[in-house]
Amino acid sequence: MRRLPIALALATTLLLGLTAVPSMAAPKNQAVGERVDLRLGDQTFPASTPFHIAHGFAFSTNDNTIGLSNFVLDMDGTPLTADFIRWSHLGDGLTVSELWYYNFPSGLSGIHEFTRHYFNACNNDTVPCDGNRINTPVETFTASAVVTFSP
Repeated sequence: MRRLPIALALATTLLLGLTAVPSMAAPKNQAVGERVDLRLGDQTFPASTPFHIAHGFAFSTNDNTIGLSNFVLDMDGTPLTADFIRWSHLGDGLTVSELWYYNFPSGLSGIHEFTRHYFNACNNDTVPCDGNRINTPVETFTASAVVTFSP
């Protein structure tokens, strides 16, 4: 009778310890490895080496569309999910950046095409709404780069 509570306590402690391990293994909201900057166009990068991709927007602090823009990265035609989004004040005090981070902790091998998709809030002035409601995100820029991951 006394063994059951002890066994239950040990099992609970073990279970809690195992669920904490993954969260301690990889810090959230932290980029891994070097940045692969897709603005540089086609490039090579060492295979199986950790890296991250970070792209997004810079806004004036008085811009009323802050938070209405979106960035999507796809690899070989498949959209990826960002690991985190980071807001930062830039050195001038009048500009903030919003960057989407994609971590590749194990790296990649082979040849992959990455396509950046930028969506801005439409306003029927600088960004046409084409029949959509004002502030609807519409794709305003797309650019692709091929990265060769070689040994």
